[in-house]
Amino acid sequence: MDDFELLQQLFGDKLIQAEEGGYGRPQLILQEEDYYSICIRNVPENVVAIKTDSFPDLRHFFHCSSNVGQCKRADFVVISNDKKLIFIELSTTKKQTKEVEQQLQGAQCVIEYCRSIGEKFYQCDSFLKDYNPYFVSIYNIGVDKKTSKVY
Repeated sequence: MDDFELLQQLFGDKLIQAEEGGYGRPQLILQEEDYYSICIRNVPENVVAIKTDSFPDLRHFFHCSSNVGQCKRADFVVISNDKKLIFIELSTTKKQTKEVEQQLQGAQCVIEYCRSIGEKFYQCDSFLKDYNPYFVSIYNIGVDKKTSKVY
């Protein structure tokens, strides 16, 4: 079973799939609650995303420290068939670098957990292995739109 088949089996309809966008090209829409979304246009065909924010709240399991940040997670991980993992943190304001790093590291832990599930329960030792990680923080999004006049 390839990585994308196993991802589909693990996440089902929670897996964010690319959809047809403008000019018939695939796009990925990452929706953050009801607040805002971003659209990544012209993505390769086999691209999916996981909303790592929806992973169960670890504060019910660990004693969480804001200094350590072990219970934080970035918002999304985009997974492409060319062996790339793109960890994305979205924010309406600019955050401290340390906090963003903790969130991105937390999302890496979610992927490590998924890898472990693939190995232990699906006997898929190569699941999500040898992927290159990339880290993205997008902030100052979701700004109120104002009507403007064109002169």
